[in-house]
Amino acid sequence: MSRSARPRKPSWLLGLILLALLLAAVSAGGLFVVREAFGWQPFSRAAAPEPEPVPAQEPVQAAERPAPEPEAPAEPPKTVTLMALGDDLIHNCIYWSAELPEGGYDFTRFFSDIRPTVEQYDIACIHQETILVRDRALISNYPVFGTPVEIADALRETGFDVVSCAGNHCFDKGETGIRDTIETFRESCPEITLLGIHDSQADARELRIVEKNGIRIAMFNYTYGLNYAQPKNAWMVDTFSDEQAIAEDLRRAHEQADFVVVFAHWGEEDTFAPNSYQTGWAEALADAGADLIIGCHTHTLQPLGAVECAGGRTVPVFFSLGNFLSHQIEAKNMLGGMASVTICKDADGTRVESCELLPTVNVIIRDPDSGWYNYRPMLLSDYTADIAATHRVEGCSVEQMNRLYEQIVKG
Repeated sequence: MSRSARPRKPSWLLGLILLALLLAAVSAGGLFVVREAFGWQPFSRAAAPEPEPVPAQEPVQAAERPAPEPEAPAEPPKTVTLMALGDDLIHNCIYWSAELPEGGYDFTRFFSDIRPTVEQYDIACIHQETILVRDRALISNYPVFGTPVEIADALRETGFDVVSCAGNHCFDKGETGIRDTIETFRESCPEITLLGIHDSQADARELRIVEKNGIRIAMFNYTYGLNYAQPKNAWMVDTFSDEQAIAEDLRRAHEQADFVVVFAHWGEEDTFAPNSYQTGWAEALADAGADLIIGCHTHTLQPLGAVECAGGRTVPVFFSLGNFLSHQIEAKNMLGGMASVTICKDADGTRVESCELLPTVNVIIRDPDSGWYNYRPMLLSDYTADIAATHRVEGCSVEQMNRLYEQIVKG
C-alpha cells in the first residue's frame, strides 16, 4: 500500500508574501535615495531646535573724539582819542576882560567855541603857559606873569583832562606860584592831571598815568629852562637838564603804562620850523621810549614831523602848537594848532594809529561899549569871513590864515 503525500501550502500565497517583501524593500530604498538627494527629513523625526535669537545689540559707535576747544576770539582793539592845544597865555587884557562886576574872574566864555571839539575826545590836553596865584596883589602881566586862579575853573568846565605847566614862565612867582597852582588844581579840579611842576620830591617821583578805555598812558612835561630865577629844589620843575634822568623816567613809565607821551616846552620864539635843539631832543626822547611828542613855546605854529627809531619804530612829533589863547597882536601869533591823535592797543602792542595837525585861530574882538575884549579861539575850519571881519588884528582873513598854515606845514 502506498504512503499518502504531506499537504502543500498553496503556491499563490507564497508569491503574495514574496511580492510584499519586495515592495517593502523597494520602498525603503526609495526613501533613502530621496532623502540623500534633497536633504529632506521625515516628519516623524523630531525637528531640530530653532537657533536661539541673537539679542539685539546697540550699534557700535566709533569712539567719539572730543570736540576741539573753540579758539578764544581775538580781543577787539582798544582805542583812545587824544587832543592837545598850545599855549594858554593869559595877558593882562585877558584877565581884565574876564573880571566880574562883583569881583573875581570868569574865563569860561573864552573857551566856548572850542568846547564842542574838546568834548569829542577821550583825553583833552592844554598847556598853561602862565602860573596861577591866589594873592590878587600878585596878578601881573608880561614879562613876569601871574594869573588869577579862576582860569583853572574855566579849563575844568571846558572839559580838559590834562594841563601841562612846565615852561619858561612857570617860576615867575617863585615857589609861591608853583604851590598856588598845584593846590588850586588839587582842590578845585582834582579830575585834572597836572604835569611838570611839583610841591614835594615825592610828588616829583610819582608817575602821571591817565587810564582810558583800557589803555594806560604815562605823561611827562619838560621845559628847556626858566626865566629870571631857578628853584632851590630842582625837583619843583621838570626840565631838559639831564638826559639820563629823563631816559630813566621813560623806562619806569613803560613798566607801568602802555604808552608814553612827552609834552616839550622848547624852540625859538616866532619861528615856523624846529631848530637843532628841538630835533636833537626829539631823537633822544624817542630813543628813550617816548611814543608821542607834543611841543609848544614858540608862540607860532610849527609842523608835524616824525623820528625814526632803531627797530623801525616811528614817533610823531608836533614841534610846536603855537598859541591857543593870548593877546599877542601879530597875525603870525594868531595861528595855532591842535594835535589830534588816535592811540590803538591790540595783540601787537600799543601805537599811534593816526595823527593830524589841525590849525586853530585866536580871534580877538574888541567890545566898543566896554572897551574890553572877547576872545574866541577856535578851529580854523570854523572860522568864517563874518568872524574874520570882527578880528582886531589885521592880516587875519580866512584866506591869509589858511595860506600861512599851508606854508608852515609844507615847509
